[in-house]
Amino acid sequence: MGKEFTRRNLLRMGVLASTAPAAMTIASAVGASAAIADDGGAGAGTSPTQPGAPVKPFDLDRVTLHEGIFQQKRDRMLNYARNYPGTGKVLDGPDRMLNLFRANAGLPAPGTWPGGWDTPNHLLRGHFTGHYMTLLSQCYAATGEEIFLDKLDYLVEELGKCQRALDARQVGRVTGRPGKAVRLSDPHPNQYVRLPAGLLAGVTDVTIAVWLKLGTSQTNAKIFNFSTGSSAYLSLSPWVSASMGPRFAITTSGSNNEQRIDGTSNSVPVGQWAHVAVTISTADSTGRLYVNGTQVGASTIRLTPANLGSTTNNWIGRSQSTNDPYLNATVDDFRIYPRALTAAEVQALATADPAAESPDPTGLTAWYRFEEEGEIAVDHSGNDRDATIIGTSYPGFLAAFPEGQFSRLEPPTLQENSGANAVWAPWYTCHKIMRGLLNAYHLTGNEEALDIVFRMGDWVHQRLSRYNQGELDRMWNIYSAGEAGSMNEVMAELSALAPNAEAQARYLQAAKAFTFTTIFTASLAERDELNGRHANQYMAPNIGYLRLFEQTGVEDYHTAAKNFWAMVVPHRTFSNGGAGRSEHFGVRGVITSGFTSSSDPRHAETCCAYNMLRLTRNLFFHEQDAAYMDFYEKALHNQILSSRHDVDSVTATEVTYHQNMWPGRSRRIGTTIEYSRYGGNGSCCNGTGLESHTKYQESIYFQSADESTLYVNLFIASTLTWPGRGFVITQETQYPTEGASSLRFDEGSGQLTVKLRVPSWAVKGYTVLVNGKRQQLTATPGSYVTLDRKWSRGDTIDISMPLSFRVEKALDNKSIQSILYGPTLMVVRDDTPSYREFTFFKDLKLDGDLAGAIQPTGVPMHFTTHGYTLAPYYISDPVPGQFNAYHPYVKRVEPEVVFGPATTGVPNDGIRDENGETFLDRVWAAAPFRNHGQFLKHVKAVLDEWLAAGRHTEAQREAVFVAAAESNEDLAL
Repeated sequence: MGKEFTRRNLLRMGVLASTAPAAMTIASAVGASAAIADDGGAGAGTSPTQPGAPVKPFDLDRVTLHEGIFQQKRDRMLNYARNYPGTGKVLDGPDRMLNLFRANAGLPAPGTWPGGWDTPNHLLRGHFTGHYMTLLSQCYAATGEEIFLDKLDYLVEELGKCQRALDARQVGRVTGRPGKAVRLSDPHPNQYVRLPAGLLAGVTDVTIAVWLKLGTSQTNAKIFNFSTGSSAYLSLSPWVSASMGPRFAITTSGSNNEQRIDGTSNSVPVGQWAHVAVTISTADSTGRLYVNGTQVGASTIRLTPANLGSTTNNWIGRSQSTNDPYLNATVDDFRIYPRALTAAEVQALATADPAAESPDPTGLTAWYRFEEEGEIAVDHSGNDRDATIIGTSYPGFLAAFPEGQFSRLEPPTLQENSGANAVWAPWYTCHKIMRGLLNAYHLTGNEEALDIVFRMGDWVHQRLSRYNQGELDRMWNIYSAGEAGSMNEVMAELSALAPNAEAQARYLQAAKAFTFTTIFTASLAERDELNGRHANQYMAPNIGYLRLFEQTGVEDYHTAAKNFWAMVVPHRTFSNGGAGRSEHFGVRGVITSGFTSSSDPRHAETCCAYNMLRLTRNLFFHEQDAAYMDFYEKALHNQILSSRHDVDSVTATEVTYHQNMWPGRSRRIGTTIEYSRYGGNGSCCNGTGLESHTKYQESIYFQSADESTLYVNLFIASTLTWPGRGFVITQETQYPTEGASSLRFDEGSGQLTVKLRVPSWAVKGYTVLVNGKRQQLTATPGSYVTLDRKWSRGDTIDISMPLSFRVEKALDNKSIQSILYGPTLMVVRDDTPSYREFTFFKDLKLDGDLAGAIQPTGVPMHFTTHGYTLAPYYISDPVPGQFNAYHPYVKRVEPEVVFGPATTGVPNDGIRDENGETFLDRVWAAAPFRNHGQFLKHVKAVLDEWLAAGRHTEAQREAVFVAAAESNEDLAL
């Protein structure tokens, strides 16, 4: 009680201090913990894994949002965080997040679960809880409201109980019929038993006998299987349908040619020990099936194990078919005899007193009693044919699904996300939980969260340290199942937090195990191999590579992440900042594929933007390239901002999964509303949405590592409190409605270098006034300008960057274009499922501004052109039940070379250069022009190039130049 009270009071004081004058000496515990925190998707402060990084972020509680579109979207998510699931009870939300964890740990699990993917038996259950912890951590760090801390502390405490309960599981041997036994399949970690290869090589007559207790009446599970593949096998199933079984089968030519013994239906009971045996005798070519010593079936069997050759897929509890479930049963006393036992001998095995002395193993090919703990099943026959139990468990495990999910994915199983035994990204889910716990520690000082995640880290290391890189690569390259989020990120961060060198090395080794070598090596060599890859599966590890770079100093990690980023931006990026189609990367440089077809319209998964923003932000800490912040603004301002539905809800996140780039579509794809795909809670994008909309302030400002420089990256109304320098700085802006922003020093004084971002779209000028005096600066679009001086309270910086319309052309088809106004993607409001065709060149003046063809309306940020309304993409269906159809892209139709009303008869669209640009594209790319003379000079230069390339004839060149020369009055401003 005392510890919790102390922590809470320190945290509360810290939040109060963040809003007080910086000269106060009260230290913030939130700031203190966040000062060693990874940004980690939580917008935390300086990472412990950022040694040498020249730039670092501010803690979330140091930047306060003011009125504007970001604050409005954020407040909707704060409301969700306070009130979910709308029952009026503070802990009902955490209890829903805990339900499946408690059930998995064998604890009482009252109530229900979040829904979506967080439902019983769903393979990703539990990931949403990790995001929810990050949500609460960020909400508390930003607001200081006790309700968020109450929910989070309860959630962490209860997860600790779940972890301890999972540690107390009986994960080794269980009580058998004679002695001990092995429990196979979920919820027990043990999945199946791998028997030695060639175990039945050369065997003709045979008896295989086993004691087992079925856990369920599952169909087509196998008690044992010996095979060389899908066509040559022998196996025994306790059930083959709801009313049929057991069945023994042997074949050398597929399932249609099986020789079978079908036993009396339902003769293998569920929940009771049963002795099952099968014999094959070559003397009478007969196979016999016994249950509890009684023959329940016999059939002519002419094949023998020797006919299969030396089998390699030899298992207890697993089939050669991925469509068959693993056996859910307790297995004991598995014997193989190289002869056919008589009925009396089988009955003697089934009726033997389990307390009696074990019989002589003489004459057995193999005998597995499962008496010893560990993953080795000792061969008691004396033939040294030990088996391996697949499904080792380790202490520290914490998840909402059984540990067997990890065993199935790992070697030797390497199970895909298909079939009866499918796994789906268990390491991805683990990352979300560990990330949420680390954020609880960093942002609220919850030390129990750190204890839990340290134990999870030990568990991770134990699981993966046994595999070599080749084995790991096979696992990570399994589509979907091998997705691991940014596990390398959290493990590298744990290494930095570890209490001793041994633990640091252990966690760092585990972090390196999550290197996705296939794409990592290609990225290092700048070899683009992303086509067809699952975007998030290969995107998220790059965030961790930066953490490894910071921990080890190995430049390859930085280079791989940087090169990966450059393969996505701009080569696979839509005009809203998103990427991917059906969650996959496409061909480099191909943007518009399928936009007007009837194929899958699911573009721009919101999680992709989330991951790319995290990667972009962290890259900037090491290399202050303004291109990173240009992309950051684009994706944040358009895809992320637009992903939150403009309606209030305390029952669902209201965050899009995909965002349709097709013409004339909406945020409803078919009958599916993207805000509520998979239930509105529980999907991956619901989870990242919880985080994205409660950390808008994380990248508005950065500071240099030595605190001598302030970076102003984004133009969002906010106040920065900087205790280290004593400054309180307020930014006032109506951006993006207006292209201007003002910074005011409300507190503090001293020398400070201020770097102001010049957006790449700011081509109409960028001026800076300090205390009303214009500064002489070279403001190149896509850069930063620098102010270096001694600042005092009351000083102001006024930035003017006039907004203008521009187009962004699709890389693969330059006639398909998006219209942007400053940073904002403007969409055409219309539901026609084909491109709207726009013509702009005839309306241009010497400044090249599209404004001549676009008219304002009485609604801010709404315009009209060609009879259509242009509206900001970030407006997300504010009227409940209505979904605005939109066109992110339009088709430019500019058939003839024209200058104002002057026509030439020379084709424009039909003649393009090697980059897909038309003649007029090339001319107006140089705008604005100071005067008509400069314009004519540029037209002549392009004409000369076109003529030399054979694109224009001499007559066409003359016609174009004459029209351009006569356009003086038409093009004048």
